[in-house]
Amino acid sequence: MMNIENIGHRFTEIVNTPEWAELQEKYNKCDDIYVLGHGGNMGVADHTAVDMTRLSNGTKNAMCPGSCVVATSLINDTSFDQWMVAWLQQRTSTRTKGQMKKSLVYGISSSGKSKDVNKALQWAADNGMEICIITGNEIVEKIKGLTQIVLGVDYYHTAECLTLLLQYQLTHGSGKECPPIGKNSPEELERLNWTKGIREHSYPDENINLGIDFDGVMHKNSKGFFDGTIYDGPIEGTEDALKKLADKYTLICYTAKAKPDRMLINGKTGTELVWEWLKKYKFDKYISKVTSEKPRAVAYIDDKAIRFNNWDSCLAELKKGDII
Repeated sequence: MMNIENIGHRFTEIVNTPEWAELQEKYNKCDDIYVLGHGGNMGVADHTAVDMTRLSNGTKNAMCPGSCVVATSLINDTSFDQWMVAWLQQRTSTRTKGQMKKSLVYGISSSGKSKDVNKALQWAADNGMEICIITGNEIVEKIKGLTQIVLGVDYYHTAECLTLLLQYQLTHGSGKECPPIGKNSPEELERLNWTKGIREHSYPDENINLGIDFDGVMHKNSKGFFDGTIYDGPIEGTEDALKKLADKYTLICYTAKAKPDRMLINGKTGTELVWEWLKKYKFDKYISKVTSEKPRAVAYIDDKAIRFNNWDSCLAELKKGDII
């Protein structure tokens, strides 16, 4: 099989970095997004710009110089190194300083050596725009204000697919829903998209995610760890509950089985085993992610949870359950 470099695990690692949080903050505050890449990444950039605009229902104005006519004309007029700078100059010529501050130049590179992209990022920084790059390898140039997301992968196919997935995460992190197949009309997007407010200094997904424990909530887990496999069937009512909850929330399954230090069972990670089980019972269509980390969420469904109101009542509950 082709090596896809454990793309799911790498995705999870990236979106939990400080650099990703910084990029998400920039994306959320900006109105105009200029997406740049060349070669295969031009296709990714063009797709990215289309979906950033479409899935935000137009609240993000994303664009990409995806036409071969544009690219070859500007390369002929200037040079390969400078054509993206020329495109940015043209696209922003009527923008005010205030609009430039709320604009993000979003570079994409596999090698990190894309001179045309890097020069465009430098021009954008010099002109008061926010800048970022998603790159397979760290870039050599030092550009002030650059948020750099380093994928750390070896293959072009992994870099390009992972970059596209991360674009959808930016949409999700801005509070907009990435729709199921067949539910992507403007009207359906309006219905799917979350419209409630968020707490100050918090994240949009705090009120659109619902965290659900795996063992003892979905999986019966009647024998505990046992031999490390996922041996039991689902708890009665699981499918109906997931279906109902998924209509309103993004469901995230959290479980210690997904911890990276867990031993392989029959050559598979705990995360792989959980996904296999979810697919077996056709629950996978309701679950957005399987993680070992506590997700940001409106609530957590857990068979071992003690609801906290104050320490006196909490300690009383722990004592009642013979925990202390």
